[in-house]
Amino acid sequence: MMGDESTTMSSLGPLPPDALRERVAGTSDANWFDESGARTVEEWRRALVVTGNRFSDFGTILDFGCGCGRALRHLEADLLPTQRLIGLDVDVQAIAWLTASYPRVTSLPLTAAPPTSLAAGSVDLVLAHSVFTHLPEDVQFLWLGELSRLLRQDGILVASVHGAKVIREYRHALQSQERHNEAGSFDAAIHLKGFYHVQGRTTAEMALPEYYGAAFHDIRYVVDHWLQAFVLLAWLPTFALGHQDVVVLRRKAD
Repeated sequence: MMGDESTTMSSLGPLPPDALRERVAGTSDANWFDESGARTVEEWRRALVVTGNRFSDFGTILDFGCGCGRALRHLEADLLPTQRLIGLDVDVQAIAWLTASYPRVTSLPLTAAPPTSLAAGSVDLVLAHSVFTHLPEDVQFLWLGELSRLLRQDGILVASVHGAKVIREYRHALQSQERHNEAGSFDAAIHLKGFYHVQGRTTAEMALPEYYGAAFHDIRYVVDHWLQAFVLLAWLPTFALGHQDVVVLRRKAD
């Protein structure tokens, strides 16, 4: 099924056009876009079990890096009328489409680096699927700081990273392509630091910031570098679409 922006699935709102779907999902296939979005929302729901919460417990929820609404459209359908859902993304075309198509959602464009226009302490829950998987280290820290600013005290952040499974797959891909120097640099960085970023955008991703690429996080790195402002509540390997690791974090009190 390769529908345009008037296409719908089940009782949800419209699907975005092909180009926007491909930018988010790596393919314009509408069935995968719909299925993967539903799976991500269910994974978020299950991840929140470790906090003792459900979606309905959070007054304001932020989908950070929402793209054109792959998961957001499923989450929006699941929320109460009293809850506020915000979508943020650097893709201005995606945000423009969401604004026109999902008026109940507050959809706002991001610049390549913080801050956002949102007030400090104005968000109860931040959900970030496959955002930190693309950011270089300096930009990563900038956005972690901004999300900490946006979250109320004890607010929750659920974020995915490229963990051990993806690290193994990337190493194997470099070796199978006989890119041995790159494989050596990758292994050294993961072993010594626990983090690696390689810059690169596909044709569909050229509208995204130039720094966009692939980032890899060993869990040791997350523990060593992400917990200045957060408490780690759970680490869920290969939890996101059977591919990415998920970390559940609580913002520390000031």
